[in-house]
Amino acid sequence: MMETDQSEETVLRTIMLLALVGLLDSLYLSYLHHLVAGGGGCPTQDLPGLDCGLVLASAEANMVGVPVAWLGVLGFLIVGGLALDRFLNLDRERTLLNRQLLPLVGLGGCALGAWLTYAEAFIIKQWCPFCLLAFGLTLALTGVALRAYGDDLRAILGR
Repeated sequence: MMETDQSEETVLRTIMLLALVGLLDSLYLSYLHHLVAGGGGCPTQDLPGLDCGLVLASAEANMVGVPVAWLGVLGFLIVGGLALDRFLNLDRERTLLNRQLLPLVGLGGCALGAWLTYAEAFIIKQWCPFCLLAFGLTLALTGVALRAYGDDLRAILGR
């Protein structure tokens, strides 16, 4: 649980910053996905083991017909939006749910990121540095959210 509004503001600023960087990275990945789909190259295509073009052209780069990069855009928008809503409305009881949703959404992103990183390592056998950055940012913002709001999340899970 948070001790003061000021410390919660710092947590929320950190989460918003990480979500913004993740959003920009995911938007760039979306651009690269469409570039590669159109026959273009990727900036890391000449680096051994780091060809993001092969990763983005793989079957694992789409889920139910949607590029995974767009799921990243959506996820970072949701996390950033939840943090911004809570930041702007610390005094409002309605945003207390955000304290539970932030780590929960982050954990969902971590699960997806873990699967995608596994796919890069063992199925595609290529690494996409921009994908790894998105996963690292997801892990970081989830860690911050869990540290700050873990008690709130445990309360809804009954633990």
